[in-house]
Amino acid sequence: MDFKRSFRTIALLMMGVASFTACEDDDDELTPSSNGNVVYVINEGSMDNNNASVSSIDLTDGSSYYFQFAAANGRNLGDTGQDAIRYGGKIYIAVSGSNTIEVVDGKSLASVKTIKPETGKPGNPRSLAAADGKVYVSLYDGYVAKIDTTTLAIVDSIAVGPNPEEITIANGNLYVTVSDGLNWSAGYDNGKYVSKIGLDSFKVASKINVLVNPTEITSDKAGNVFVISMGNYGDIPATVQKIDKNDSVTVVGRATLMACYENTLYTVNAPYGAPAIEFVSYNTATGVKESDAFITGSADQIPTNPHSISVNPKNGNIFIGSYLTAADYLSNGYVYEYANGAFKARYNAGVGPRKFVY
Repeated sequence: MDFKRSFRTIALLMMGVASFTACEDDDDELTPSSNGNVVYVINEGSMDNNNASVSSIDLTDGSSYYFQFAAANGRNLGDTGQDAIRYGGKIYIAVSGSNTIEVVDGKSLASVKTIKPETGKPGNPRSLAAADGKVYVSLYDGYVAKIDTTTLAIVDSIAVGPNPEEITIANGNLYVTVSDGLNWSAGYDNGKYVSKIGLDSFKVASKINVLVNPTEITSDKAGNVFVISMGNYGDIPATVQKIDKNDSVTVVGRATLMACYENTLYTVNAPYGAPAIEFVSYNTATGVKESDAFITGSADQIPTNPHSISVNPKNGNIFIGSYLTAADYLSNGYVYEYANGAFKARYNAGVGPRKFVY
């Protein structure tokens, strides 16, 4: 990929589309205000197209902006953005197809370092978590790696099982979903557990049996862990399960996406071809359903092709990323915001808005 040519194309695109807001204002600034009230959106892009990107939403005036990583660094983010976290004044971005973890300044998005697993070593970064001066990243090649945040280098790794996806930290442990996703033709035969790694030992403490093809995982501050097993995208449906501190597993409900905030688990059930999308919330302590519809709005204010969900830790507002149409991996998508469950705004975003950094 010719990065200079690519960035020139992006610049022309930005001039053409300028910026976009929930109020349809025209504003040709390329960066949001510096008041800190900004949400960065990691847009996944489509495989092999080098079109992962970072857009931003300025919550002060509702403005949103394309290609913020490219504008700050003069090059594209890469191929297939997967995850991002803010830690220690920096933002870490996992770019799976490019096999990189981009480390950028938390305000300007200027590149600090590009971490790339060594040739011949496990790679394909998917999900990120951080604790005690370390950033952890799952590698789809079957490992979890540890990054020292002082040297910004991978200092250790551990095998966890085939094709791990998301990770979360709770109860002094790192929980990793092991999907066996590349073995789909054999029914994800080795993708039926969550690996639990002790943070102190950085060794696998246990393997927790769950339903087939676990992918998403999250946890609350009380140490309740939730995992979505995606099933086989056919007769085995996507299912939310709760893992307690003793590694016992119980089924909570059906969902394809989820996010935790305080003592509530927000779930979205939107399997491909479903006649209706469900937005159900649960109490994280008890697993009891709290609401059958935690967001409200008119038909055009509810996402029809949800790809992600997140909650702003500052105020509890819910953000849902959506494709333009079902399985549309080329067109720019949308981000919907809800305050106290009520529709607040819709913002334009890049292709496949996947992760949010506040």
